[in-house]
Amino acid sequence: MAIRTFSSRKASKLAIAAAVMSVGAFGVTAFDAPAFAQKQNEQKPEFSEGFIENFGPIDTALKGENPDYAALLTQTRAAKDSVQTADDRFVYGSTLEKIGAKMSDPALRREGMEMMLESGKVPADALPQYTYIAGQLAFNMDDYIVARERIQEALALGYEDPQAERLIAATYSRTDDVAGGLAYYAQQVNDQVKAGENPSEDVLRSAFQIAADNDMADDAAAFGTLLVKYYPNDVYWANAIAIERNYGNYTDGELLDLLRLLREVGAMRNARDYTDYIDAADYQRLPGEVEAVAQEGVNAGLLNTGDTFVKEALRESKSRAPGLRADLAGLERDAKASGASASLAMAAGNSFLNFEDGAKAAELYELALTRPDVDRNAALTRLGIAQVHTGDYAAAKATFDKVEGNRASIASLWAAYAARQASGEAPATTAAAS
Repeated sequence: MAIRTFSSRKASKLAIAAAVMSVGAFGVTAFDAPAFAQKQNEQKPEFSEGFIENFGPIDTALKGENPDYAALLTQTRAAKDSVQTADDRFVYGSTLEKIGAKMSDPALRREGMEMMLESGKVPADALPQYTYIAGQLAFNMDDYIVARERIQEALALGYEDPQAERLIAATYSRTDDVAGGLAYYAQQVNDQVKAGENPSEDVLRSAFQIAADNDMADDAAAFGTLLVKYYPNDVYWANAIAIERNYGNYTDGELLDLLRLLREVGAMRNARDYTDYIDAADYQRLPGEVEAVAQEGVNAGLLNTGDTFVKEALRESKSRAPGLRADLAGLERDAKASGASASLAMAAGNSFLNFEDGAKAAELYELALTRPDVDRNAALTRLGIAQVHTGDYAAAKATFDKVEGNRASIASLWAAYAARQASGEAPATTAAAS
């Protein structure tokens, strides 16, 4: 599944439950630089006479006990004019790096590492590591563009470090290039999927967090959908649905179908989840569903029966549900009559779905889809939900995949759920540790 590129939907920020580790200064990988005059790249090194004369005493002192690194740095700086050959430059750079490490001077370490790399004398088997270290040092000195270049170069050379991808992504955010960082994450995901692998949970979670924190709702929705597709748990579901609730411009009917998914995956977590659901469903139209949801909220301790809104919802839904149930047969008959409208078939389907009769609801939604005045995307969404209720997850996934327009992102989340259910994989119930 390729990551799509979206334009941003701006809205107020929301709290995201999925935690992502922050990127601070990174400890720099240790390495052993070859000693002065040691064989390089399996060839005898070529040092200039002046360098040997000036640098020999420095090398000897560095190998001695308790070197005075500050004094040796002064001597090393004084010997710089004697650097003539590539081997001179390599050894001079390795000495700066060593003294910098001993003196906890990252700028000196970086200068030495860059000199070694520029010399062209770094052994081939050490080149990936040296290049990566140069990237780490550049990152810790806030030189993020160079850091990114060096780390990507190291990875291309075969270096492996689990922190590398986060480090590269952080170079984008540190330079206020959020879109570039998300594009980088998207490319990683696409490459992993193309290789037949599940995309990294850490990559998806980090990308989702960055997009959400920067009000890039469509990008957050895309990564959120992938999270629940590959790593479903209640936190990821709540986050992915929260993006749609907070940024989506949805009608009550569309919001209802989104909240139905929140309930389906067991991610109803607060009073607002229940009151929004009750309001969108409307006890006058779907009393059975309103009664069930309101009672669930009360049982969960999230709704108070003394609250006027809750009290009314329970009272009215309980009083209206029996009448609607008694009318179901007549609604079905009218919906199937010759010349009946798609909206009548939809209304009948909604009534059956309201009482959790998925099979009958699906039949009526399919009928609505055959009529010219149908709201196709609404009918497909409801049909998919009805198919989920019957346990026909493969058919539901295929139905949701046909939804377009404003409902498309809602249907994508439902499709991810249906696909997971169809695979027979039990979803996790708690978020993985960050």
